[in-house]
Amino acid sequence: MDFAVLGPVQVRREGAVVPLSRKQRAVLATFLLRPGTVVSRDELVAWVWDEPPQSAVSNVQTYVAQLRRAGVRELHTRGEGYLLEVEREGLDLSAFEDALAEARRDAERGDLLLADKRFGDALELWRGRPAEDAPLSAAAAPRIAELVERAAGARADWVDVRLDLGLHEPLIGELRALTATEPLRERAWYQLMLALYRAGRRGEALDAYHRAREVLVAELGIEPGSELRRLHAAVLDGAASLLPAARTSARKPPSWQGICLLPRDTADFTGRAEELAALTAALRAPARGGPAIAAVTGAPGVGKTTLAVRAAHLLRAAFPDGQLFARLTTAAHVPREPAAVLAELLRALDVDGAVIPESAAERAAMFRARIADRAVLLVLDDAVDEARLEPLLPGTPGSAAVVTSRGPLPALPGAAALRLDVPAEADAHELLAAVAGGDRVRDRPEAARAIVRACGRLPLAIRIAGARLATRPSWPLDDFAARLRDTSARLDELATRRQDVRSTFALSYDALPADARRAFRLLGLADLPSAAEWSVTALTGTSGRAADLGIESLAASGLITASETDAAGQPRYRLHDLLRTFARERGRAEEDERARSGALRRLVAESLHRVRRASAALPHPFAPPPPGSPPRAAPDPHSGAWLAAERENLIATVPLAIDCDSAKAAAELAYFLTGFLDPHGYLDDAVRIWQAVLDGARLAGDTATAMHSRLVLADLAVERRRFRDAMSEYRALLGYFERCGDEHAAAYAMSGLGTCRRLTGAYVDALSDALSDAKRAVERFERLDDGDGLMYAWSNVAAIHLERAEYDAAVDVCRRMLERVGGGEHVAFHARTSHVLGIALYERGDVRRSIPHFEKAVSGFRALGWQRHVLPPLRRLGTANSALGRHDRAAALLDRCRRMTLEAEDLHGEALTAHALGEFWLRKGDHRAALRHFSTCRELLGLYGEPVWRARALRGIAECHRRLGDPAAAAEASAQADVLFYGPAAGTA
Repeated sequence: MDFAVLGPVQVRREGAVVPLSRKQRAVLATFLLRPGTVVSRDELVAWVWDEPPQSAVSNVQTYVAQLRRAGVRELHTRGEGYLLEVEREGLDLSAFEDALAEARRDAERGDLLLADKRFGDALELWRGRPAEDAPLSAAAAPRIAELVERAAGARADWVDVRLDLGLHEPLIGELRALTATEPLRERAWYQLMLALYRAGRRGEALDAYHRAREVLVAELGIEPGSELRRLHAAVLDGAASLLPAARTSARKPPSWQGICLLPRDTADFTGRAEELAALTAALRAPARGGPAIAAVTGAPGVGKTTLAVRAAHLLRAAFPDGQLFARLTTAAHVPREPAAVLAELLRALDVDGAVIPESAAERAAMFRARIADRAVLLVLDDAVDEARLEPLLPGTPGSAAVVTSRGPLPALPGAAALRLDVPAEADAHELLAAVAGGDRVRDRPEAARAIVRACGRLPLAIRIAGARLATRPSWPLDDFAARLRDTSARLDELATRRQDVRSTFALSYDALPADARRAFRLLGLADLPSAAEWSVTALTGTSGRAADLGIESLAASGLITASETDAAGQPRYRLHDLLRTFARERGRAEEDERARSGALRRLVAESLHRVRRASAALPHPFAPPPPGSPPRAAPDPHSGAWLAAERENLIATVPLAIDCDSAKAAAELAYFLTGFLDPHGYLDDAVRIWQAVLDGARLAGDTATAMHSRLVLADLAVERRRFRDAMSEYRALLGYFERCGDEHAAAYAMSGLGTCRRLTGAYVDALSDALSDAKRAVERFERLDDGDGLMYAWSNVAAIHLERAEYDAAVDVCRRMLERVGGGEHVAFHARTSHVLGIALYERGDVRRSIPHFEKAVSGFRALGWQRHVLPPLRRLGTANSALGRHDRAAALLDRCRRMTLEAEDLHGEALTAHALGEFWLRKGDHRAALRHFSTCRELLGLYGEPVWRARALRGIAECHRRLGDPAAAAEASAQADVLFYGPAAGTA
């Protein structure tokens, strides 16, 4: 199978999966979902974007070109559209349709065994929801829904075949799961009733009918259809005609008759397939010398009890002697005494109350004796600790217990632990549809998604939201979603007369010790995505030991999750979104203004202290450093791991500093954090925090901080290839800093202006102006003794010399830079300078001498973990090896570069890699392949890439045309390149 769309989108070539970006998968899925159809560019745009960008058509053309280069050779242009020509056996969707048609023909002919096999083969091709990992728009939803419905019909037909084969007993569990997830399918209820009746479980068949009727009346306001009603009447009559003729005489009475205390199963139970499978497997597993025990833990409202009850219902046949249920806390979440719970269980097992012993130990012994050597399943709900739980557990193999608890139960011996998190987004969406109404949710998918997101995918919250919508059928989902967007009122909206998210959380909160309640409140006020222990210690202002005890109490109550360890080896603690909202409410209600401000200021101060220390090995951003900046240090892997682990928290702390009326602290935090964000590619994060600093400084009237913020934002615009915007900003900033006498900031603005001039125009005059700016910046940075600024300015001088083909001068500047930088604590500058020095040596003809410098740059950036910086020297290394005739080595390096750009969705990097591949194939003598790559480079750069690279692509195109014997095309491309290099006058010379 070369192509697969029934699940994640996949392309296989020679057994290996071809790596594709998200948008490439979306474009490919559009073709795969409509096999054999010509798809127009407009249709592609409609299926790939809900709100297409202005460049959507050109982006589609780019993605199609990328798919072809990735090996999708079957994709052809047809007029204004495209056609993916795939053999039917090469696409799982077509293979499914063919196998399904054959299975149905076999069933019609009466060849049930062959039909059974072919139905199984067809449905085995489904690996999930069609195109589930492709970001398709709403326009694709009807086609996907059609295919899902087709699969459901196939499964129903397969069940009919297996029922006719007499396989009713194995089908019961499958049909129970199906009717639970899709309760409005009458055919599934019919098949379940028939399977139960044929298995000798007449009472359960009648119960299934009543549950089907309840759902249909409640959800649709209709009675069951005539077929289901006729089957119900036949079951009531005990009709022998319902039994397979060959099996009537073998009918047996039910295989078990036992007590069942389980609560009603949830009719609209959705998702949780993996968790349910794991839980049922754990309870079925034979235990060595004792009962099987499983512990389901998770936050309040996450669905622990619902899952445990569903699993218990599914396992009733495996525990024929009975299924018992006991809740271990009161309605106020106060732990019940084990003796009281045991008395309740003993009475349920027909023990006369007069003979039940007084002590808990004696009651536990009687309970274990009562169920000894029997197959009993015990559901113990909402356990608080292991000590209260131990007397309630069965004592012999054959029985099993499933325990639910808000916190972990590590001291429960032999228990299989299952931590329950919120469900996947698709399952959460399905749950909302099941409660609020499927058509209503399907009609407003965006509003439904917003409601699910506002609920944090917490099942309790989704059920409450769905219940509110169900009670008001005309209430627009958009209105309810808008209400939930207001976080201050969100918990008010998530409440009904019977259920309330806030009250559920309060039960756990009120039971906490005072120190844990305070830590919880302060975590809510900080609103951090997650927290390490140092954050909790800073917020509370207590010792590490006290913070640790508070964390333990919060974890035991399920109010935080404590199962994660970050990249720096720190345990991390998270609050669910709604729990954070609840914690913030309690913080505002119970902490006065002074306490709130003090906690946040402590967090800001500790964050800044740690960031300054962790960033000592990183280059500073493009602005004067704050006073007292830490001295340079050698790279420390632990510091890098710590910054990576704390990135989201530190980003969130910047606006906290502004809220604490400390724009300077916010700017300093942003300054040192940017040294990590920028080289690791988190440019959007960097822009966001600096924009927050700029806005905060303006609001506070802090002009100096605001203007320095604009300096960094201009440099980030350069990093995002918005050169003209950056140039305009640098001009304005240079004028301002010169007027107010800020020579240091002016030096950065001048250096940045030179960089922009170099990148926006390759004309001789533009490069001369850029070189002049860069050299003036060098003089200022030397006078100011700013080593980082000097390295930036020198790097620009060297790059301009390269653009002007002054390679000896570039080599000289790079060597001076390396001498100035000195020790090993400046790994980043060594790597950058080695890269530029390698280019200069290569361009002047010293190819062999360039290679060690490229290798040093690659190893330096890898040591720092700066993956996006590895690509340019790696690409140059491939080009240098190609120039020396090491074609195998060069091909491997350039292919690695191409895969890196695809994975990162880096169009600019892909363009320059295409240029390098053009040079590679030109050297190998394949001029048409070279022309294809140079043309791809030009196409990807478009009108707004750096002029120098656009010109180089054109010159490569000109050379290919010349060698292919097309002098006119060569002359035209060469003339266009001259215009880019020398200005418009070159085109008329």
